[in-house]
Amino acid sequence: MRKYLILIVILILAGILRLFNLASNPPGLTWDEAAFGYNAYSILLTGRDEYGSFLPINLKSFGDYKPALYAYIDIPFIALLGLNELAVRLPSALFGIGTVFLTFLLVLELFKNKPSALFSAFFMAISPLSIQFTRPGYEIGLALFLTMSGTLFFIKGLINQKLLILSAISFGLTLFTYQSSRLFTPLLIVSLLLIYRKQIVFSKYSQISIVVLTLFGILLLPTFFTGQANRLQAMNFFAYQRTTESVNLIAQEDGMNKDYFIFKILHGEWWSYTKGLAERYLIYFSPKLLFIEGDYNERHRVPDLGVFYYFSLILIPMGLINFIRKKGLGRNVLLAWFLLAPLPAILSRDLVQTSRAFNMVLPFVILEAEGFYFLFSRLKASKIFYVAPIIILLLLFNFTLYLDRYFIHAPKEYSEFWLYGYKEIFTKLPDLQKYDRVIISDKYGQPYIYYLFYTKYPPAQFQKQAVLDQPTSDVGTVRKIDNLEFKHINISGDVNFKKTLIVDTFEEVPNNQKNNVRILKETKFLNGLPAFRIMETNEI
Repeated sequence: MRKYLILIVILILAGILRLFNLASNPPGLTWDEAAFGYNAYSILLTGRDEYGSFLPINLKSFGDYKPALYAYIDIPFIALLGLNELAVRLPSALFGIGTVFLTFLLVLELFKNKPSALFSAFFMAISPLSIQFTRPGYEIGLALFLTMSGTLFFIKGLINQKLLILSAISFGLTLFTYQSSRLFTPLLIVSLLLIYRKQIVFSKYSQISIVVLTLFGILLLPTFFTGQANRLQAMNFFAYQRTTESVNLIAQEDGMNKDYFIFKILHGEWWSYTKGLAERYLIYFSPKLLFIEGDYNERHRVPDLGVFYYFSLILIPMGLINFIRKKGLGRNVLLAWFLLAPLPAILSRDLVQTSRAFNMVLPFVILEAEGFYFLFSRLKASKIFYVAPIIILLLLFNFTLYLDRYFIHAPKEYSEFWLYGYKEIFTKLPDLQKYDRVIISDKYGQPYIYYLFYTKYPPAQFQKQAVLDQPTSDVGTVRKIDNLEFKHINISGDVNFKKTLIVDTFEEVPNNQKNNVRILKETKFLNGLPAFRIMETNEI
Protein backbone atom coordinates (compact mmCIF):
# COMPACT_ATOMS: atom_id res chain seq x y z
CA MET A 1 0.00 0.00 0.00
CA ARG A 2 2.80 2.43 0.91
CA LYS A 3 4.49 2.12 -2.47
CA TYR A 4 1.28 3.31 -4.15
CA LEU A 5 0.66 6.15 -1.69
CA ILE A 6 1.91 8.90 -4.03
CA LEU A 7 -0.24 7.60 -6.87
CA ILE A 8 -3.27 7.46 -4.58
CA VAL A 9 -2.69 11.08 -3.53
CA ILE A 10 -2.44 12.09 -7.21
CA LEU A 11 -5.71 10.32 -8.00
CA ILE A 12 -7.42 12.02 -5.05
CA LEU A 13 -6.19 15.38 -6.36
CA ALA A 14 -7.49 14.50 -9.82
CA GLY A 15 -10.84 13.58 -8.30
CA ILE A 16 -11.15 16.83 -6.36
CA LEU A 17 -10.34 18.92 -9.43
CA ARG A 18 -12.90 17.09 -11.56
CA LEU A 19 -15.71 16.46 -9.08
CA PHE A 20 -15.79 19.60 -6.94
CA ASN A 21 -18.97 21.60 -7.63
CA LEU A 22 -19.43 19.55 -10.80
CA ALA A 23 -23.17 20.11 -11.20
CA SER A 24 -22.90 23.91 -11.26
CA ASN A 25 -19.48 24.55 -12.81
CA PRO A 26 -19.48 24.86 -15.79
CA PRO A 27 -22.50 27.03 -15.01
CA GLY A 28 -24.77 25.66 -17.72
CA LEU A 29 -25.17 22.64 -19.94
CA THR A 30 -24.06 22.90 -23.55
CA TRP A 31 -26.41 21.74 -26.30
CA ASP A 32 -24.49 18.48 -26.67
CA GLU A 33 -24.54 17.77 -22.92
CA ALA A 34 -28.30 18.25 -22.82
CA ALA A 35 -28.68 16.09 -25.95
CA PHE A 36 -26.60 13.25 -24.50
CA GLY A 37 -28.56 13.43 -21.26
CA TYR A 38 -32.01 13.47 -22.81
CA ASN A 39 -31.19 10.76 -25.35
CA ALA A 40 -29.83 8.58 -22.53
CA TYR A 41 -33.07 9.25 -20.65
CA SER A 42 -35.10 8.39 -23.75
CA ILE A 43 -33.21 5.14 -24.37
CA LEU A 44 -33.55 4.23 -20.68
CA LEU A 45 -37.34 4.60 -20.78
CA THR A 46 -38.16 3.51 -24.33
CA GLY A 47 -35.10 1.85 -25.87
CA ARG A 48 -35.14 4.58 -28.54
CA ASP A 49 -33.48 7.96 -29.03
CA GLU A 50 -35.43 11.23 -29.19
CA TYR A 51 -36.47 10.55 -32.81
CA GLY A 52 -37.57 6.98 -32.14
CA SER A 53 -34.55 5.11 -33.54
CA PHE A 54 -34.09 1.81 -31.72
CA LEU A 55 -30.71 1.54 -29.92
CA PRO A 56 -28.87 3.71 -32.49
CA ILE A 57 -25.09 3.74 -32.85
CA ASN A 58 -25.29 7.42 -33.81
CA LEU A 59 -27.67 9.96 -32.30
CA LYS A 60 -29.52 12.04 -34.89
CA SER A 61 -29.77 14.83 -32.33
CA PHE A 62 -29.39 18.18 -34.17
CA GLY A 63 -28.63 16.41 -37.42
CA ASP A 64 -24.96 16.03 -36.49
CA TYR A 65 -25.27 12.29 -35.74
CA LYS A 66 -23.10 12.13 -32.64
CA PRO A 67 -21.55 8.72 -31.85
CA ALA A 68 -23.87 7.35 -29.19
CA LEU A 69 -21.57 5.48 -26.77
CA TYR A 70 -21.44 8.30 -24.19
CA ALA A 71 -25.24 8.34 -24.00
CA TYR A 72 -25.33 4.59 -23.31
CA ILE A 73 -22.72 4.92 -20.58
CA ASP A 74 -24.75 7.77 -19.09
CA ILE A 75 -27.89 5.63 -18.74
CA PRO A 76 -27.09 4.03 -15.33
CA PHE A 77 -26.08 7.43 -13.92
CA ILE A 78 -29.39 8.95 -15.01
CA ALA A 79 -31.26 5.92 -13.67
CA LEU A 80 -29.57 6.40 -10.31
CA LEU A 81 -29.34 10.20 -10.03
CA GLY A 82 -32.13 11.39 -12.30
CA LEU A 83 -31.98 13.59 -15.40
CA ASN A 84 -29.74 16.42 -14.19
CA GLU A 85 -26.36 18.05 -14.72
CA LEU A 86 -24.49 15.81 -12.30
CA ALA A 87 -25.70 12.61 -13.96
CA VAL A 88 -24.68 13.90 -17.40
CA ARG A 89 -21.21 15.01 -16.31
CA LEU A 90 -20.22 12.34 -13.82
CA PRO A 91 -19.14 9.73 -16.42
CA SER A 92 -16.87 12.27 -18.12
CA ALA A 93 -15.28 13.27 -14.82
CA LEU A 94 -14.72 9.63 -13.79
CA PHE A 95 -13.09 8.83 -17.11
CA GLY A 96 -10.94 11.93 -16.63
CA ILE A 97 -9.76 10.52 -13.30
CA GLY A 98 -9.25 7.14 -14.95
CA THR A 99 -7.08 8.80 -17.59
CA VAL A 100 -4.73 9.97 -14.85
CA PHE A 101 -4.33 6.37 -13.69
CA LEU A 102 -3.84 5.17 -17.27
CA THR A 103 -1.17 7.84 -17.79
CA PHE A 104 0.82 6.30 -14.95
CA LEU A 105 0.43 2.77 -16.32
CA LEU A 106 1.16 3.71 -19.93
CA VAL A 107 4.28 5.78 -19.17
CA LEU A 108 5.53 3.05 -16.83
CA GLU A 109 5.02 0.50 -19.63
CA LEU A 110 6.66 2.67 -22.28
CA PHE A 111 9.70 3.91 -20.35
CA LYS A 112 10.02 1.59 -17.32
CA ASN A 113 10.62 4.59 -15.07
CA LYS A 114 8.36 4.98 -12.04
CA PRO A 115 9.28 8.62 -11.21
CA SER A 116 8.50 9.64 -14.82
CA ALA A 117 5.21 7.75 -14.62
CA LEU A 118 4.24 9.46 -11.33
CA PHE A 119 5.20 12.92 -12.60
CA SER A 120 3.21 12.29 -15.80
CA ALA A 121 0.15 11.24 -13.79
CA PHE A 122 0.52 14.34 -11.61
CA PHE A 123 0.67 16.70 -14.58
CA MET A 124 -2.31 14.97 -16.15
CA ALA A 125 -4.20 15.38 -12.88
CA ILE A 126 -3.67 19.15 -12.83
CA SER A 127 -3.71 19.70 -16.60
CA PRO A 128 -5.97 22.65 -17.51
CA LEU A 129 -6.72 21.01 -20.86
CA SER A 130 -7.79 17.76 -19.19
CA ILE A 131 -9.88 19.52 -16.55
CA GLN A 132 -11.51 21.76 -19.16
CA PHE A 133 -12.82 18.83 -21.19
CA THR A 134 -13.49 16.18 -18.54
CA ARG A 135 -15.69 18.22 -16.21
CA PRO A 136 -18.44 18.88 -18.80
CA GLY A 137 -20.37 15.92 -20.16
CA TYR A 138 -18.20 15.63 -23.25
CA GLU A 139 -17.46 12.37 -25.01
CA ILE A 140 -13.83 13.29 -25.70
CA GLY A 141 -12.63 12.26 -22.23
CA LEU A 142 -14.15 8.82 -22.79
CA ALA A 143 -12.49 8.66 -26.22
CA LEU A 144 -9.05 9.44 -24.77
CA PHE A 145 -9.54 6.87 -21.99
CA LEU A 146 -10.38 4.15 -24.52
CA THR A 147 -7.53 5.15 -26.84
CA MET A 148 -5.01 4.97 -24.01
CA SER A 149 -6.50 1.65 -22.88
CA GLY A 150 -6.17 0.27 -26.39
CA THR A 151 -2.54 1.38 -26.58
CA LEU A 152 -1.67 -0.04 -23.16
CA PHE A 153 -3.33 -3.40 -23.89
CA PHE A 154 -1.61 -3.54 -27.28
CA ILE A 155 1.86 -3.08 -25.81
CA LYS A 156 1.21 -5.51 -22.96
CA GLY A 157 -0.40 -7.86 -25.46
CA LEU A 158 2.91 -8.32 -27.22
CA ILE A 159 3.86 -10.45 -24.20
CA ASN A 160 0.43 -11.62 -23.04
CA GLN A 161 -1.39 -12.23 -26.32
CA LYS A 162 -4.84 -12.42 -24.71
CA LEU A 163 -4.67 -8.68 -24.00
CA LEU A 164 -4.68 -7.95 -27.73
CA ILE A 165 -8.39 -8.73 -27.72
CA LEU A 166 -8.98 -6.07 -25.06
CA SER A 167 -6.88 -3.69 -27.14
CA ALA A 168 -9.06 -4.34 -30.18
CA ILE A 169 -12.24 -3.82 -28.16
CA SER A 170 -10.94 -0.55 -26.70
CA PHE A 171 -9.84 0.80 -30.07
CA GLY A 172 -13.08 -0.37 -31.69
CA LEU A 173 -15.21 1.41 -29.10
CA THR A 174 -13.45 4.73 -29.80
CA LEU A 175 -15.09 4.69 -33.24
CA PHE A 176 -18.48 4.98 -31.53
CA THR A 177 -17.38 7.62 -29.05
CA TYR A 178 -16.15 10.72 -30.89
CA GLN A 179 -15.94 11.80 -34.53
CA SER A 180 -12.22 12.67 -34.31
CA SER A 181 -11.42 9.13 -33.18
CA ARG A 182 -12.61 7.82 -36.53
CA LEU A 183 -9.48 9.38 -38.01
CA PHE A 184 -7.05 9.25 -35.09
CA THR A 185 -7.62 5.64 -34.03
CA PRO A 186 -6.84 4.00 -37.41
CA LEU A 187 -3.73 6.16 -37.81
CA LEU A 188 -2.55 5.27 -34.31
CA ILE A 189 -3.13 1.56 -34.89
CA VAL A 190 -1.10 1.68 -38.10
CA SER A 191 1.67 3.53 -36.25
CA LEU A 192 1.74 0.92 -33.48
CA LEU A 193 1.91 -1.91 -36.01
CA LEU A 194 4.84 -0.25 -37.74
CA ILE A 195 6.70 0.57 -34.52
CA TYR A 196 6.30 -2.93 -33.04
CA ARG A 197 6.39 -4.88 -36.31
CA LYS A 198 9.35 -6.97 -35.12
CA GLN A 199 7.67 -7.85 -31.82
CA ILE A 200 4.30 -8.85 -33.29
CA VAL A 201 3.61 -12.58 -33.28
CA PHE A 202 0.64 -13.88 -35.26
CA SER A 203 -1.41 -16.16 -33.05
CA LYS A 204 -5.04 -17.03 -32.58
CA TYR A 205 -5.39 -14.03 -30.26
CA SER A 206 -4.02 -11.59 -32.82
CA GLN A 207 -6.35 -13.13 -35.40
CA ILE A 208 -9.31 -12.72 -33.04
CA SER A 209 -8.26 -9.09 -32.51
CA ILE A 210 -8.31 -8.48 -36.26
CA VAL A 211 -11.79 -10.00 -36.46
CA VAL A 212 -12.99 -7.81 -33.58
CA LEU A 213 -11.69 -4.63 -35.22
CA THR A 214 -13.20 -5.69 -38.53
CA LEU A 215 -16.60 -6.19 -36.89
CA PHE A 216 -16.43 -2.72 -35.37
CA GLY A 217 -15.57 -1.34 -38.80
CA ILE A 218 -18.53 -3.15 -40.37
CA LEU A 219 -20.85 -1.74 -37.71
CA LEU A 220 -19.60 1.73 -38.59
CA LEU A 221 -20.06 1.38 -42.37
CA PRO A 222 -23.78 2.31 -42.44
CA THR A 223 -22.81 5.72 -41.05
CA PHE A 224 -21.23 6.58 -44.40
CA PHE A 225 -24.01 5.19 -46.61
CA THR A 226 -27.16 6.44 -44.87
CA GLY A 227 -26.51 10.18 -44.89
CA GLN A 228 -25.28 10.21 -41.29
CA ALA A 229 -21.87 11.50 -42.40
CA ASN A 230 -23.20 14.32 -44.61
CA ARG A 231 -22.40 17.02 -42.08
CA LEU A 232 -18.93 15.59 -41.55
CA GLN A 233 -18.34 15.75 -45.29
CA ALA A 234 -19.71 19.28 -45.59
CA MET A 235 -17.89 20.69 -42.57
CA ASN A 236 -14.40 19.45 -43.39
CA PHE A 237 -11.57 21.71 -44.47
CA PHE A 238 -11.61 20.54 -48.11
CA ALA A 239 -15.25 21.54 -48.58
CA TYR A 240 -14.18 25.20 -48.62
CA GLN A 241 -12.46 26.47 -51.75
CA ARG A 242 -11.35 29.87 -52.91
CA THR A 243 -13.98 32.07 -54.52
CA THR A 244 -14.21 32.27 -58.30
CA GLU A 245 -13.45 35.99 -58.08
CA SER A 246 -10.13 35.44 -56.27
CA VAL A 247 -9.06 32.78 -58.77
CA ASN A 248 -10.00 35.02 -61.72
CA LEU A 249 -7.98 37.86 -60.22
CA ILE A 250 -4.87 35.68 -59.96
CA ALA A 251 -5.36 34.49 -63.56
CA GLN A 252 -5.74 38.08 -64.69
CA GLU A 253 -2.51 39.07 -62.93
CA ASP A 254 -0.72 36.15 -64.60
CA GLY A 255 -2.28 36.91 -67.97
CA MET A 256 -3.30 33.29 -68.54
CA ASN A 257 -6.42 31.16 -68.60
CA LYS A 258 -7.25 29.63 -65.22
CA ASP A 259 -7.95 26.31 -66.95
CA TYR A 260 -4.38 26.03 -68.26
CA PHE A 261 -2.32 23.20 -66.81
CA ILE A 262 0.53 25.55 -65.87
CA PHE A 263 -1.91 27.77 -63.96
CA LYS A 264 -3.16 24.76 -61.99
CA ILE A 265 0.44 23.90 -61.16
CA LEU A 266 1.29 27.43 -60.00
CA HIS A 267 -2.00 28.49 -58.42
CA GLY A 268 -4.19 25.39 -58.06
CA GLU A 269 -6.25 24.50 -55.04
CA TRP A 270 -3.45 22.16 -53.97
CA TRP A 271 -1.38 25.21 -52.99
CA SER A 272 -4.21 26.78 -51.04
CA TYR A 273 -4.91 23.48 -49.26
CA THR A 274 -1.25 22.80 -48.47
CA LYS A 275 -0.69 26.30 -47.08
CA GLY A 276 -3.91 26.20 -45.08
CA LEU A 277 -3.24 22.78 -43.57
CA ALA A 278 0.33 23.72 -42.63
CA GLU A 279 -0.90 26.90 -40.95
CA ARG A 280 -3.58 25.03 -39.03
CA TYR A 281 -1.20 22.26 -37.98
CA LEU A 282 1.39 24.67 -36.61
CA ILE A 283 -1.25 26.57 -34.63
CA TYR A 284 -1.56 23.60 -32.27
CA PHE A 285 2.11 23.91 -31.36
CA SER A 286 2.17 27.70 -31.07
CA PRO A 287 3.07 29.27 -27.70
CA LYS A 288 0.20 31.73 -28.16
CA LEU A 289 -2.39 28.95 -28.17
CA LEU A 290 -0.68 26.68 -25.65
CA PHE A 291 0.42 29.15 -22.98
CA ILE A 292 -1.00 32.64 -23.58
CA GLU A 293 -4.53 32.88 -25.01
CA GLY A 294 -5.86 29.36 -25.48
CA ASP A 295 -8.80 28.48 -27.72
CA TYR A 296 -11.04 31.16 -29.20
CA ASN A 297 -14.11 29.34 -27.90
CA GLU A 298 -14.99 30.54 -24.40
CA ARG A 299 -16.23 27.05 -23.48
CA HIS A 300 -12.74 25.71 -24.20
CA ARG A 301 -10.72 28.10 -22.06
CA VAL A 302 -10.46 30.19 -18.91
CA PRO A 303 -9.84 33.95 -18.87
CA ASP A 304 -6.27 35.16 -19.47
CA LEU A 305 -4.63 31.72 -19.70
CA GLY A 306 -3.67 29.21 -22.36
CA VAL A 307 -4.43 25.50 -22.39
CA PHE A 308 -1.27 24.78 -20.38
CA TYR A 309 0.41 26.55 -17.46
CA TYR A 310 2.90 29.36 -17.89
CA PHE A 311 5.59 27.21 -16.29
CA SER A 312 5.00 24.62 -19.03
CA LEU A 313 6.54 27.10 -21.44
CA ILE A 314 9.85 26.10 -19.82
CA LEU A 315 9.12 22.50 -18.86
CA ILE A 316 7.86 21.31 -22.24
CA PRO A 317 10.95 22.40 -24.27
CA MET A 318 13.21 20.94 -21.55
CA GLY A 319 11.20 17.74 -21.64
CA LEU A 320 11.41 17.61 -25.43
CA ILE A 321 15.20 17.87 -25.31
CA ASN A 322 15.40 15.11 -22.72
CA PHE A 323 12.79 13.06 -24.59
CA ILE A 324 14.73 13.14 -27.86
CA ARG A 325 17.74 11.67 -26.08
CA LYS A 326 15.76 8.63 -25.02
CA LYS A 327 16.04 5.39 -26.88
CA GLY A 328 13.53 2.63 -27.33
CA LEU A 329 10.19 2.05 -28.97
CA GLY A 330 8.30 3.95 -26.27
CA ARG A 331 9.75 7.18 -27.57
CA ASN A 332 8.47 6.36 -31.06
CA VAL A 333 4.96 5.70 -29.74
CA LEU A 334 4.77 9.09 -28.06
CA LEU A 335 6.31 10.80 -31.08
CA ALA A 336 3.69 9.26 -33.38
CA TRP A 337 0.92 10.25 -30.94
CA PHE A 338 2.36 13.77 -30.71
CA LEU A 339 2.39 14.25 -34.50
CA LEU A 340 -1.00 12.64 -35.18
CA ALA A 341 -3.04 14.33 -32.43
CA PRO A 342 -3.79 17.63 -34.25
CA LEU A 343 -4.88 16.00 -37.53
CA PRO A 344 -8.63 15.66 -36.77
CA ALA A 345 -8.69 19.33 -35.74
CA ILE A 346 -6.87 20.74 -38.75
CA LEU A 347 -9.09 18.81 -41.17
CA SER A 348 -12.27 20.39 -39.74
CA ARG A 349 -13.83 23.68 -40.77
CA ASP A 350 -12.81 25.67 -37.69
CA LEU A 351 -9.38 27.28 -37.59
CA VAL A 352 -8.87 26.36 -33.92
CA GLN A 353 -10.77 23.65 -32.07
CA THR A 354 -8.78 22.19 -29.18
CA SER A 355 -11.55 19.72 -28.38
CA ARG A 356 -10.82 17.92 -31.65
CA ALA A 357 -7.11 17.91 -30.82
CA PHE A 358 -7.67 16.75 -27.24
CA ASN A 359 -5.46 13.70 -27.74
CA MET A 360 -2.45 16.01 -27.67
CA VAL A 361 -2.87 16.34 -23.91
CA LEU A 362 -1.08 13.01 -23.32
CA PRO A 363 2.25 13.74 -25.06
CA PHE A 364 2.31 17.27 -23.70
CA VAL A 365 1.84 16.25 -20.06
CA ILE A 366 4.53 13.60 -20.52
CA LEU A 367 6.86 16.31 -21.84
CA GLU A 368 5.98 18.46 -18.82
CA ALA A 369 6.87 15.56 -16.55
CA GLU A 370 10.11 14.91 -18.44
CA GLY A 371 11.05 18.58 -18.16
CA PHE A 372 10.26 18.68 -14.45
CA TYR A 373 12.17 15.45 -13.79
CA PHE A 374 15.13 16.66 -15.86
CA LEU A 375 15.20 20.07 -14.15
CA PHE A 376 15.21 18.70 -10.61
CA SER A 377 17.69 15.98 -11.46
CA ARG A 378 20.08 18.69 -12.65
CA LEU A 379 19.42 20.89 -9.63
CA LYS A 380 19.97 17.97 -7.27
CA ALA A 381 23.30 17.17 -8.92
CA SER A 382 24.45 20.80 -8.72
CA LYS A 383 25.21 23.20 -5.90
CA ILE A 384 22.12 25.33 -6.46
CA PHE A 385 19.45 22.91 -5.26
CA TYR A 386 18.41 25.59 -2.77
CA VAL A 387 16.48 27.30 -5.61
CA ALA A 388 14.13 24.30 -5.83
CA PRO A 389 11.70 25.68 -3.17
CA ILE A 390 11.48 28.92 -5.16
CA ILE A 391 10.60 26.98 -8.30
CA ILE A 392 7.98 24.97 -6.39
CA LEU A 393 6.42 28.19 -5.08
CA LEU A 394 6.22 29.60 -8.61
CA LEU A 395 4.52 26.42 -9.79
CA LEU A 396 2.04 26.59 -6.91
CA PHE A 397 1.31 30.23 -7.69
CA ASN A 398 0.58 29.40 -11.34
CA PHE A 399 -1.64 26.50 -10.25
CA THR A 400 -3.50 28.78 -7.82
CA LEU A 401 -3.91 31.34 -10.59
CA TYR A 402 -5.55 28.71 -12.77
CA LEU A 403 -7.89 27.57 -9.98
CA ASP A 404 -8.94 31.17 -9.43
CA ARG A 405 -9.68 31.66 -13.12
CA TYR A 406 -11.53 28.35 -13.54
CA PHE A 407 -13.65 28.17 -10.39
CA ILE A 408 -14.29 31.88 -9.74
CA HIS A 409 -13.94 34.02 -12.85
CA ALA A 410 -14.78 31.72 -15.78
CA PRO A 411 -18.31 30.85 -14.51
CA LYS A 412 -19.16 34.54 -14.18
CA GLU A 413 -17.50 35.84 -17.33
CA TYR A 414 -18.51 32.97 -19.61
CA SER A 415 -21.94 31.94 -18.25
CA GLU A 416 -23.61 33.25 -21.42
CA PHE A 417 -21.51 30.91 -23.57
CA TRP A 418 -22.42 27.99 -21.31
CA LEU A 419 -26.14 28.70 -21.94
CA TYR A 420 -26.69 29.46 -18.26
CA GLY A 421 -30.20 30.93 -18.53
CA TYR A 422 -32.07 27.97 -20.00
CA LYS A 423 -32.37 26.08 -16.72
CA GLU A 424 -33.62 29.16 -14.90
CA ILE A 425 -36.29 29.65 -17.57
CA PHE A 426 -37.56 26.13 -18.14
CA THR A 427 -37.77 25.26 -14.46
CA LYS A 428 -39.84 28.41 -13.78
CA LEU A 429 -42.39 28.31 -16.60
CA PRO A 430 -46.03 28.87 -15.55
CA ASP A 431 -48.78 26.42 -16.47
CA LEU A 432 -48.51 26.22 -20.26
CA GLN A 433 -51.97 24.73 -20.72
CA LYS A 434 -53.67 28.11 -20.29
CA TYR A 435 -51.89 29.54 -23.34
CA ASP A 436 -52.77 28.96 -26.98
CA ARG A 437 -49.18 29.64 -28.02
CA VAL A 438 -45.84 29.55 -26.23
CA ILE A 439 -42.98 31.17 -28.15
CA ILE A 440 -39.39 30.54 -27.05
CA SER A 441 -36.53 32.55 -28.53
CA ASP A 442 -33.85 30.49 -30.28
CA LYS A 443 -31.22 33.22 -30.21
CA TYR A 444 -28.84 31.09 -28.12
CA GLY A 445 -29.59 27.94 -30.07
CA GLN A 446 -31.40 24.63 -29.49
CA PRO A 447 -33.96 25.75 -26.87
CA TYR A 448 -36.06 22.66 -27.53
CA ILE A 449 -33.47 20.25 -26.06
CA TYR A 450 -33.36 22.26 -22.83
CA TYR A 451 -37.14 22.21 -22.62
CA LEU A 452 -37.09 18.42 -22.99
CA PHE A 453 -34.24 18.06 -20.50
CA TYR A 454 -35.41 20.33 -17.69
CA THR A 455 -39.10 19.41 -17.88
CA LYS A 456 -38.23 15.70 -18.24
CA TYR A 457 -40.64 15.61 -21.15
CA PRO A 458 -41.91 12.04 -21.73
CA PRO A 459 -39.69 10.60 -24.50
CA ALA A 460 -42.44 8.41 -25.97
CA GLN A 461 -44.65 11.49 -26.32
CA PHE A 462 -41.92 13.52 -27.99
CA GLN A 463 -40.96 10.74 -30.40
CA LYS A 464 -44.43 10.94 -31.97
CA GLN A 465 -43.97 14.59 -32.94
CA ALA A 466 -40.19 15.01 -33.32
CA VAL A 467 -39.36 16.72 -36.62
CA LEU A 468 -35.87 18.04 -37.32
CA ASP A 469 -35.75 21.29 -39.27
CA GLN A 470 -32.37 21.07 -41.04
CA PRO A 471 -32.33 23.39 -44.06
CA THR A 472 -28.57 23.09 -44.66
CA SER A 473 -25.75 20.60 -44.13
CA ASP A 474 -25.05 22.27 -40.78
CA VAL A 475 -27.01 21.46 -37.64
CA GLY A 476 -30.77 21.77 -37.49
CA THR A 477 -33.27 22.09 -34.68
CA VAL A 478 -36.82 21.23 -33.59
CA ARG A 479 -39.27 24.08 -34.12
CA LYS A 480 -42.40 22.83 -32.36
CA ILE A 481 -43.44 20.71 -29.38
CA ASP A 482 -47.14 20.70 -28.44
CA ASN A 483 -48.13 24.39 -28.25
CA LEU A 484 -44.50 25.57 -27.98
CA GLU A 485 -42.70 27.23 -30.87
CA PHE A 486 -38.93 27.75 -30.92
CA LYS A 487 -37.96 30.61 -33.23
CA HIS A 488 -36.89 34.23 -33.57
CA ILE A 489 -39.45 36.50 -31.93
CA ASN A 490 -41.56 38.44 -34.45
CA ILE A 491 -41.89 41.80 -32.71
CA SER A 492 -44.61 43.05 -35.06
CA GLY A 493 -46.83 40.03 -34.65
CA ASP A 494 -46.10 37.72 -31.73
CA VAL A 495 -46.78 40.27 -28.99
CA ASN A 496 -50.22 40.97 -30.46
CA PHE A 497 -51.54 37.42 -30.18
CA LYS A 498 -53.93 36.62 -27.37
CA LYS A 499 -53.24 33.87 -24.85
CA THR A 500 -49.53 33.83 -25.69
CA LEU A 501 -46.49 33.26 -23.49
CA ILE A 502 -43.19 34.64 -24.81
CA VAL A 503 -39.63 33.94 -23.68
CA ASP A 504 -37.23 36.45 -25.22
CA THR A 505 -33.66 37.65 -24.61
CA PHE A 506 -34.29 41.29 -23.66
CA GLU A 507 -33.48 42.34 -27.22
CA GLU A 508 -36.34 40.97 -29.28
CA VAL A 509 -39.30 42.83 -27.78
CA PRO A 510 -38.48 46.58 -27.86
CA ASN A 511 -39.64 49.13 -25.32
CA ASN A 512 -42.44 50.44 -27.55
CA GLN A 513 -44.04 46.98 -27.50
CA LYS A 514 -43.83 46.41 -23.76
CA ASN A 515 -47.34 47.81 -23.19
CA ASN A 516 -48.66 44.74 -24.96
CA VAL A 517 -47.05 42.27 -22.55
CA ARG A 518 -46.76 41.60 -18.83
CA ILE A 519 -43.34 40.47 -17.55
CA LEU A 520 -43.55 37.43 -15.26
CA LYS A 521 -39.88 36.69 -14.64
CA GLU A 522 -36.45 38.00 -15.62
CA THR A 523 -33.14 36.17 -15.38
CA LYS A 524 -29.56 37.34 -15.61
CA PHE A 525 -26.26 35.76 -16.50
CA LEU A 526 -23.78 35.35 -13.67
CA ASN A 527 -21.96 38.55 -14.74
CA GLY A 528 -25.15 40.53 -14.12
CA LEU A 529 -26.11 41.04 -17.77
CA PRO A 530 -29.72 40.25 -18.78
CA ALA A 531 -30.38 36.73 -20.09
CA PHE A 532 -34.05 35.78 -20.57
CA ARG A 533 -37.44 37.04 -19.52
CA ILE A 534 -40.84 35.37 -19.46
CA MET A 535 -43.76 37.50 -20.64
CA GLU A 536 -47.41 36.97 -21.42
CA THR A 537 -49.56 39.05 -23.69
CA ASN A 538 -51.99 41.29 -21.87
CA GLU A 539 -55.09 39.56 -23.12
CA ILE A 540 -55.04 35.96 -21.97
